[in-house]
Amino acid sequence: MLRVARFLLAPVLLLAIALGVLLLTSKPATAPIALTSLGSAPLVIAHRGGKGLWPENTLFAFQRAAALDVDMVEMDIRRTLDGQLAVIHDADVARTTNGSGAVAQQTLAQLQQLDAGYQWTADGGESYPYRNQGIRIPALAEVLAQYPRIAKSVELKDSNPLAAEQLCQMLQEANQLQRVVVSSFHEPSLQAFREHCPAVATGAGPTSAKLWVVLHWLGLERLLSPSYQVLAIPEERGAMKVDAALVQDAQARGLAVHLWTINEQPAMRHLLDMGAQGLITDYPDRALQLLGRPTVLGANQP
Repeated sequence: MLRVARFLLAPVLLLAIALGVLLLTSKPATAPIALTSLGSAPLVIAHRGGKGLWPENTLFAFQRAAALDVDMVEMDIRRTLDGQLAVIHDADVARTTNGSGAVAQQTLAQLQQLDAGYQWTADGGESYPYRNQGIRIPALAEVLAQYPRIAKSVELKDSNPLAAEQLCQMLQEANQLQRVVVSSFHEPSLQAFREHCPAVATGAGPTSAKLWVVLHWLGLERLLSPSYQVLAIPEERGAMKVDAALVQDAQARGLAVHLWTINEQPAMRHLLDMGAQGLITDYPDRALQLLGRPTVLGANQP
């Protein structure tokens, strides 16, 4: 038994030393200007521009969201056949337009011939009020040019590292490095973006988010020095369920906690009571109402 104890002692001591070093050298994230400039009140983030209210990821949606005076608009980008960045969620255009085929196999000009309001319905298909209204898939360059002041959450849907480099360059040219939070489910794309644009705020990728949750469960979250500033996660997924302790621990490490996709007011109220700093929602009007803010479309300019 003594030999066994001695055999185990060395690795245990090494592990303890390693954990101690990590604890002493770890640093919390620094709050980015992209978020601090919006104030300390909970943020209303229009998911895809507010996809429950109007056609998603369109200039029309972003204009309406801006008129509602939301805090941020969330959007998705993909690279086209001719190397442009188009604002669209799916890899295929069929769900949201009157066309078909992969985004990556079509030029931006071809994509913009499609009707991006064609499939939107609020009544299960009884009516399609936005068909033939000239609503189309926008280029990211158009969004940056037309809405320079509104804060944006941009998700890289493309795994091509060229998309990350291109996004960084476009943000630099548009002078919007401090108006954007960038995220992606593709960790390599996210890492590539951070290398090109280290000054831009980013969200945790899927692996990073899972690691955070595991460390939180183990009570070891203080060992982490986050390379991201925003922890955007669903309220519940699998064995993971957001609670007040998780939110508080994330905030203690300098992370802003944004929850998606929260569409019902009771859930919104519950998460806000936990201390959530942002609600990513298809129905930004519901979140605004809950927060006592106006929900009538105004004359707010982008």
